[in-house]
Amino acid sequence: MTTELKVFEGPVQPEWIDYNGHMNDACYVLVFSQSIDEFMLQIGLDAVFREAHQVSIYTLQSMVHYLQEVSLGEPLRVEARLLESDAKKLRVFFTMCHGETGVELAAMETLLLHMDMSVHRAAPMLPATAARVDALQQRHSDGPWPALAGRSIALTRPRS
Repeated sequence: MTTELKVFEGPVQPEWIDYNGHMNDACYVLVFSQSIDEFMLQIGLDAVFREAHQVSIYTLQSMVHYLQEVSLGEPLRVEARLLESDAKKLRVFFTMCHGETGVELAAMETLLLHMDMSVHRAAPMLPATAARVDALQQRHSDGPWPALAGRSIALTRPRS
């Protein structure tokens, strides 16, 4: 069974509204960035663990899809699904929905890299983290991938 993780919940803040009267594109990324922080907590990489073991997560690449305009005060909910993982990397798909209606508002696929902060280099996850990631990967392995996963930017549609 696929069980996405809830990684963000809250309303659109006044400072997130732009000159067009809706949430600024950068603020979607701000919400997704906060969602990454919560995702890290849920795989055991809280501040105490990161400091004690000198590890962290860096973002290598992200692709954001803006699907709907979002207005001041609208409730947001973001869920995460671990698509793939290996010893050092995590490919995670985040879906931002309206907190009441469930309408999909935006999505972000991101590639995260586990880091050894003592040398600022990529490093395999520690056993405790790897075990949590493996368990999450098992939970998220069933079902179809999100339709937007793996999409790229192009001006023309691929030929059928």
